Amino acid sequence: MIKIIFFDIDGTLRPFETGVIPESTKLAIKKAREAGIYCAIATGRHWVEIHNEGLVGGMYFDAFVTLDGGYSYILNEDKAKAHYAKNPGNKPKEYQFLMDIPEAELPYFDPQFGEVLLQEDIPSDMVEKLLLLLEEEAFPVLFLEERRLYANFVNEDLLRTLAYVHTGVPPLLPIEEAAKNRQLMLIPILKESQVPLVEERLPDCHLIRWSDGMSFDIAKRGVSKIHGIQKIIEHLGISMDEVAAIGDGWNDVEMLESVGLSIAMGNAKPEAKAVAKHVTEHILDDGLPKAVDYILELNRK
Repeated sequence: MIKIIFFDIDGTLRPFETGVIPESTKLAIKKAREAGIYCAIATGRHWVEIHNEGLVGGMYFDAFVTLDGGYSYILNEDKAKAHYAKNPGNKPKEYQFLMDIPEAELPYFDPQFGEVLLQEDIPSDMVEKLLLLLEEEAFPVLFLEERRLYANFVNEDLLRTLAYVHTGVPPLLPIEEAAKNRQLMLIPILKESQVPLVEERLPDCHLIRWSDGMSFDIAKRGVSKIHGIQKIIEHLGISMDEVAAIGDGWNDVEMLESVGLSIAMGNAKPEAKAVAKHVTEHILDDGLPKAVDYILELNRK
């Protein structure tokens, strides 16, 4: 019996091709919740990005595994649902990357309406090594803190990456800011020749390549979506056999290998399909709703 479903966002809930979550997907989330199943997010995205893009607008999720597991939290149902009535996660009129904003403008899934169960900061010496590397080798980096997202500079590569995930340009701050605060994730946009150099300089971190092929999530080594999932299901008293996960990318592979029921999207990377127990249709062919129906049908048996 599946008691919770973890959903990736890009390529799973939202098509890269359109940048818009289909209404059929929103209805599928509602159907799963009405069947008594917890619904949760498992993404490489930061919760502030989810807010800025309205990626869960109108859909209620109980928990969030973000930054590939490095920052994972569960919502307090009373607080979050009360705020959901005021702001159900709709896309703001303007991008908000520095989240010192009035409470009324916060999305229902702001972590302050729940409990953070896992926060894995990048070791400060690793951040310092990257900053030193940036003095030698210029490339854009997105710096992700708990409530702030910013970049060191903008070039065509960064703009291409941001357009790929349909997001806006974050504010530019001096790189010295990164040394002052705890960094949850670093996202460099690299030339292929720069990848080995970054790996060599940051041995205690690991690089997870985005689907665009040129952007990378840099996180503390050993952190992945499955670690955040484990924290959330322990909190809820759910076993891994009672967990389903749906994904499409390279950063979903370990998650799909580990849960009780793994479903790859029809548009998934071959590596994700190879480890999944079931492959649904392409995202543009209602693959997500069909995956939810597959889970609900298994639960009825």
